[in-house]
Amino acid sequence: KVQVRGRHGRNGLGKSKDGAKGNDIVVRVPPGTLVRDLLSQKYAGELREHGERLIVAKGGRGGRGNAAFMTHTRTAPKFAERGEPGASRWISLELRLVADVGFL
Repeated sequence: KVQVRGRHGRNGLGKSKDGAKGNDIVVRVPPGTLVRDLLSQKYAGELREHGERLIVAKGGRGGRGNAAFMTHTRTAPKFAERGEPGASRWISLELRLVADVGFL
């Protein structure tokens, strides 16, 4: 895939239900990968060992359900909050190879 985005958060619902948060997307890369922001070329991080994780773009926050807007005078609100969109970023992945060369 060329472009990967975090998922959007779900909208809040009735019956006291909050919306689900958006999932973070996991991209598997080999150890020694350098991550940079594509537009500003700022260093975002480096994955040095197997199993390390780096969150570059988080998923969106889920919306609040109608129970969050309940008051003494408004006991059953008919509205809920929308979920937030996931983060979107252009990144550059650079693989650093360490090559050991020996002469005999």
